[in-house]
Amino acid sequence: MKTIPSLSLKNSPIPIAIMQVGGQIVATSDALFSFFEYSSNQTITDITDLFGEVSEAFNKGIRTNEEFSEDIKVLSNTGELRWLKANVYPLSKKEKLFHISFYDFSQKIEYDLARQANNIAKVGSWTVDLVNNEVHWSSETRAIHELPAEYMPDLEKGINFYKEGESRECIIEAISECIASGKPFDLELIIITGKSNEKWVRAMGSAEQVNGKVLSLSGVFQDIDQAKRQRLNYEVLSDRLRVAINSANVGVWDFDLINKNLFWDEKMYDLYGISKSDFKGVYEAWESTIHPEDKERAGNEVDLAIKGEKKFDTEFRIVKKDGEIAFIHAEAEVFCNKEGKPYRLIGANTDVTRSKRRDQRLTQLLNVTEEQNQRLLDFTNIVSHNLRSNSSNISMLSGMLDADLPLEKQKQFIEMIRTSAERLDETIVQLNDVVKIQATSKYDMDRMPLRPMIEKVIESINGLVLETSPLLDIDIDDSIKVLGFKPFLNSVFLNLFTNAIKYREPSRQLKIEIRAKVLNDNTIISFTDNGIGINLEKNRSKIFGIYKTFHSNKDAKGVGLFITKNHMEAMGGKIEVQSTLGAGTTFNLCFNNSI
Repeated sequence: MKTIPSLSLKNSPIPIAIMQVGGQIVATSDALFSFFEYSSNQTITDITDLFGEVSEAFNKGIRTNEEFSEDIKVLSNTGELRWLKANVYPLSKKEKLFHISFYDFSQKIEYDLARQANNIAKVGSWTVDLVNNEVHWSSETRAIHELPAEYMPDLEKGINFYKEGESRECIIEAISECIASGKPFDLELIIITGKSNEKWVRAMGSAEQVNGKVLSLSGVFQDIDQAKRQRLNYEVLSDRLRVAINSANVGVWDFDLINKNLFWDEKMYDLYGISKSDFKGVYEAWESTIHPEDKERAGNEVDLAIKGEKKFDTEFRIVKKDGEIAFIHAEAEVFCNKEGKPYRLIGANTDVTRSKRRDQRLTQLLNVTEEQNQRLLDFTNIVSHNLRSNSSNISMLSGMLDADLPLEKQKQFIEMIRTSAERLDETIVQLNDVVKIQATSKYDMDRMPLRPMIEKVIESINGLVLETSPLLDIDIDDSIKVLGFKPFLNSVFLNLFTNAIKYREPSRQLKIEIRAKVLNDNTIISFTDNGIGINLEKNRSKIFGIYKTFHSNKDAKGVGLFITKNHMEAMGGKIEVQSTLGAGTTFNLCFNNSI
């Protein structure tokens, strides 16, 4: 055992250790045990028993055999961090012994950190001695007030820094209550600094009482101007956003894709007409309200958005408690982590029921307008085409009258003119019927005998029939009826007859065959002529187009077949054509009798 210098260590109040160059502890003071939280029956044999592995700097100091100090961090038995300073100096270079004394400066570190934090946080302190009427401000409190270091405040001056009005009234009331009853305060107020700047501060204070009497006040003072203004701006923006959202009837939702949690704001529940208490989970609430016909599509669109295949921007229907159907427009953004994996879906819902219904009403109005325009077109076409046919027939018969004609022939022509005039009158009456139905949504269709109708059409063009002398072969049973609108039916057959006469082959006598049969719920009529025919390979796609003509006939207007097709479709029927150029044409009319 090396000789220890004569030094009374045992009763020293200072934690001291005598260490050999290799780190072995050869002597200690009793204070060292309690300092390092050892019990008296434990042993300390090595420097590592005190604070673990020593640093390279510590070893270097030992090797140089010079005096040095080292700051060491150790954990206490309670897990708290302690800052220790080890002061080392050699006792005997020959025996290489070192004297190490320890000092705990954790409180100083904590104080320095706290002071640094206060400086960063712009926190000052203040005290008011009510007995001696003295006020003390810390340097940071003076700095917050933008005052010089030598400024000496008093209670009245300190209060007068608060902005006149609400802030000053609040601090006076708070200090008065604190002095009277010891009630602490914590306020956010505005001061006017020594440089006339307006600044938000946080003033906190409490009372020190002796025997129930308040002797002094103390507290902290913090500059919160920047944070407060940001918060106020945020509140203003939030208020504006909230007003905008409420005005726009928008609800906001947030879907946590990892934990499968769906959050709704209050507006969402209002939009869907449900209560939070009605459901175990928000997703269950959402699914339960989706219209059955839209549920699968809405769910698929959510999945596509999460996969990044499609932006979530859709509309779907919901069914509310009272059975009302509402239309919801939904948009959302998908948020992904650094690896590109989606973890969140945030969106907004808007009730677009009113606009949707407005659009539907507009569509209905447009449909009605379109129907009315179509009827007006039908009326115009009947006027321009049918009246012209009747008037042309009368004009032609009138031209045939000649004073040199035999009396019997003149009587025949006059009778034909009278008959044609009657048919013209019927056409005018029918046109009046067309005018009457313009404001209705459907034509008033009747079941009418087919043969008498065709015979009256032939009578209305008796002049053309007399002039061209066609062979008419009409094979229609008297029992066959068609369901239709009388003016349209007359127009259809009149167009077919006049077209057959107009486009007859001059080299042969015109022949017209009309056949009819009932097949299930349909009446099928075929109208065949042996005229010049139509090149269907060239003209099939435009055969029923308006103003489409296929021959050089000067009387061709391209209106008759267009009118005929429109009238057939308006009555729920259809028309088809078969034709061979130079051989003739057959029109097949199909009337639905079950409408």
